[in-house]
Amino acid sequence: MGLTIEQALQQGVAAHKGGKVQDAEKLYRAILKSQPTHPDANHNLGVLAVSVNKTDAALPLFKTALEANPKIEQFWLSYIDALIKVGRFDEAMADYNKALSLKPDYPEALSNRGNVLQKLGRFDEALQDYNKAISLKPDYIDALYNRGIALKELDRFDEAIVDYNKALLLKPD
Repeated sequence: MGLTIEQALQQGVAAHKGGKVQDAEKLYRAILKSQPTHPDANHNLGVLAVSVNKTDAALPLFKTALEANPKIEQFWLSYIDALIKVGRFDEAMADYNKALSLKPDYPEALSNRGNVLQKLGRFDEALQDYNKAISLKPDYIDALYNRGIALKELDRFDEAIVDYNKALLLKPD
């Protein structure tokens, strides 16, 4: 008696969470054998690939997941984070813009787009994204910290210190 796709996915996720990477990979690949565009199996297999430093192999998996279900925020974040890891900043920026057109008030996407803008040296634009992310989620430590970096790069040291202090208050370690 074989597993249904849903059962195989649940077992794959359980194996993945339990650190049984090879078992999870086999289950995800079995799903993709019968349903090559299955969004969750593609995404999860991509996550496995990134975890073993095979980001290039993860990109097409994330892209397939995203094309199959573009409404899942995590698919966008995983794909764009992978693009950033391999240094494809222009593509990452374009995809952040697509993601934000679907959900303009997503603080994590705004903050991450700010990170890409910083890497491109566009600090003023990065500040706009960090400001919006923080207005949506005032205790967003990463956005506060990264806004501090952007402010520092713009020689706005007093403001940078304020953000660093806020981040430290939220997470002293």
